[in-house]
Amino acid sequence: MFYKNSVILIIFLFLKSSLFAHDLSFKHEHGKWTLKKASNNTCSILQIPLKEEGKYNLRGAVLFYVFKDGNAEYVRIDAGYPYSTEEYVKVTIDKTSYQFFGEDDSAWSMKDDKIIIDAMKAGKNMTVVGYSKKGTKTTDTYTLIGFTNAYKSLQQDC
Repeated sequence: MFYKNSVILIIFLFLKSSLFAHDLSFKHEHGKWTLKKASNNTCSILQIPLKEEGKYNLRGAVLFYVFKDGNAEYVRIDAGYPYSTEEYVKVTIDKTSYQFFGEDDSAWSMKDDKIIIDAMKAGKNMTVVGYSKKGTKTTDTYTLIGFTNAYKSLQQDC
């Protein structure tokens, strides 16, 4: 158990590093999955949502990621604001919903990430509903069209 928790902590700290944190210096478009390569075996595919809804004044970068680091794969959401610790983040892929937990401005799956990735490969649409520390509700809409091809590129190129 200690080993597993240590590995999760190391991965979490790596992801919070400046290597992936809100780096939008690459070519990106709303609704397109983009491959970002950090090294030969560390990469991610990510998307900026098609639509962002909510009554907020200011919001940072909003992204949905799938990371691959060696054989490990995981999903992460960046909300552009600090998440409420009182609410779960709800990710709906077509008609199936999954709970994520928020920590600072990122959210992480509460299930095996492979389940989320498989649902994304089979799905067409995805929405993310989250709440800021101030209680503001946001709904971000993503397309899963092109996800499977991007995921294949992630497997081949990383």
